[in-house]
Amino acid sequence: MSLSMWRYRRRAARLARSGEPVATRRRVLHPGFLVVLVATLTALAWQRGALEPVIGLAPPRAMVSVEGRLVSVPAPVEGAVRPRPPVPVTTSGSYAFLHEGPTGEPVGFDPCRPIRYVVRPDGAPAVGAQLVADSVAQIAAATGLTFVDAGLTSEEPDLERPLVQARYGDGWAPVLLAWSDETVHPELGGPTAGLGGASVVPGADGRSQFLAGGRVLLDGPDLTAILAGPDGYARARAVVVHELAHVVGLDHVDTPDELMAPVTGARTDLGQGDLAGLARVGQVACDGA
Repeated sequence: MSLSMWRYRRRAARLARSGEPVATRRRVLHPGFLVVLVATLTALAWQRGALEPVIGLAPPRAMVSVEGRLVSVPAPVEGAVRPRPPVPVTTSGSYAFLHEGPTGEPVGFDPCRPIRYVVRPDGAPAVGAQLVADSVAQIAAATGLTFVDAGLTSEEPDLERPLVQARYGDGWAPVLLAWSDETVHPELGGPTAGLGGASVVPGADGRSQFLAGGRVLLDGPDLTAILAGPDGYARARAVVVHELAHVVGLDHVDTPDELMAPVTGARTDLGQGDLAGLARVGQVACDGA
């Protein structure tokens, strides 16, 4: 049984420049800086078992390849319900999904499974923990998805991180938020301030698709410089929120009024289209529903 593994895609968003730059290591998000926000997308291919299900037995579980091993997709909890109700779509505007199903519906996280996340604090600015907590809270409120802080980790922020890791126990690895710089991760070179994305995996029966794992990689020196500028906290938080929106399934849109636009200026909060798109990615059916 052969499975293809990782597909990587980068999408960039540039923040408009205005005012005078300050002395920093390189140009970053700030009224005087140019910053690139990058969506990384990792799609995991899968294959269901070739054997026909036996009458009276449950159908075979879908499997994925993780570092050369075939691993069964975690089974949904029988009778599981959403911990939080879905968020209704009450706004209109431009939004796009990184992954869509055959009828155009978004591919998102299973809303019946809380999304665990861990933070690797190495290289973070002084308010890094607060930035992460505030940004996660914004995405949770906009999607209706449940996020659970699973603590700190020493995991290296590899963009092609394994989806299943012994350190995190059974099930998919949690979303990883980590800090780095361009000397360690060349992907953060130039004006790139962040990377975000998740993996596409099959549902337990192989008939549906969901997001799992996920990572946000932030440029610590850039975010530190952003924080030192005017309205610095809000602008730094916008970077983290933007990348987390990629993690839960939003793509860029060519509309300057949205935080997910390729080119944004002063916007530091979610726009009307951002909110509509995030509500929709949080409305996907639970695995096994």
